[in-house]
Amino acid sequence: MPKMTPTDPYVSARLLMRPPVADDLARFYAIFGDPETQRFNPAGPVASEEQARQILTERIEKWRQHGYGSWAIALRERPEWIIGFGGLSWHPLGAQRTVNLGYRFDTQVWGMGLATEMALAALEYGFEHLGLDEISATVRANHQASRHVLEKAGLRLVDTLNDVPDAEPSLIYTLMRSDYQGG
Repeated sequence: MPKMTPTDPYVSARLLMRPPVADDLARFYAIFGDPETQRFNPAGPVASEEQARQILTERIEKWRQHGYGSWAIALRERPEWIIGFGGLSWHPLGAQRTVNLGYRFDTQVWGMGLATEMALAALEYGFEHLGLDEISATVRANHQASRHVLEKAGLRLVDTLNDVPDAEPSLIYTLMRSDYQGG
């Protein structure tokens, strides 16, 4: 398997995934500021371009710290148009920290199987290139589409987490390296 550097784009059949850069701000704000993409996020949409800049800067910094993080995602046929952000990142999970699989896509590309394709690519990257032992995801119980993506990618429901006050618990999905079927 070829050695990759953290800045190399990662590709799947239809997607080009690369570390985010400051110039991604407009697309980051468009996607994370859209109430529809944030419907299941208890925090709601990003409220301002300045808040989006802060979050994007944190994601860029996490790449510097860990050598991986949430990708900026484009279609291979249109690499200049960022359609989403997602991938693997260190994330608090109750009292521990875990590598979390997460994603948000522009509503224009929903229903095309791209979230599943990105999730499978992220699992491959995590297990085969980063040597991770476990990858988890946290999802709201009523977010059926995201639950379906996680299940299609091979993650299994393992626990719940009371992470949002006055709300139903989130669901924790996990895939262990020993159960990973390979890309």
